[in-house]
Amino acid sequence: MIIADDHAIFRDGLKLLLGMQPEYQVVAECGTLDALLPLVQQHQPQLVLMDYNMPGGNALATLQHLRQRYPALRLVMLTAERGGQLLAQVQQAGADGLLLKEGSATDMLAALQRVLAGQRVISPAASALMQDSQVALTAREYQVLQLICQGWPHAGIAAHFSLSVRTVDKHRENLQRKLGASNAVQLINRARELRLFGD
Repeated sequence: MIIADDHAIFRDGLKLLLGMQPEYQVVAECGTLDALLPLVQQHQPQLVLMDYNMPGGNALATLQHLRQRYPALRLVMLTAERGGQLLAQVQQAGADGLLLKEGSATDMLAALQRVLAGQRVISPAASALMQDSQVALTAREYQVLQLICQGWPHAGIAAHFSLSVRTVDKHRENLQRKLGASNAVQLINRARELRLFGD
């Protein structure tokens, strides 16, 4: 198993907990997303336990890359994020497990066992947050909205995703309609109100 979390004290706690379980062996750990990929290639672990909010890259893109390159690898997202739409995106990106850090150690260990047995596990708390999410966005709309909220210009978003500016404009129109916003400022405020990208 590899543990990826940018808080060293949290990684230490997980290692201590997992070290007490004879069925688990932590072969590596890291605090950034860009360090995770070479570690997976080097160790070929059975399981990766990773946080969402980490420096060094995009968690969803990293998750998708690992899912495609290592189909047998079990990927569990253990996160403090509480945005329902964000959690749904994690699930759609291919996570085998989606757990909140507020859960108990017992529940986490039980979930890891189920994941290793081939099941897809979403904690009840994460599932409830996803159900409470008030807006249904496509993966592309979610990605475009994230960059809009980061202040990217439409031309930059278009170039980033190899789209036309007209297509990005259409995505923005759809986003404004779905979120009940009449301009970009309102769109960003609505995304924050709905906690689409977590806290």
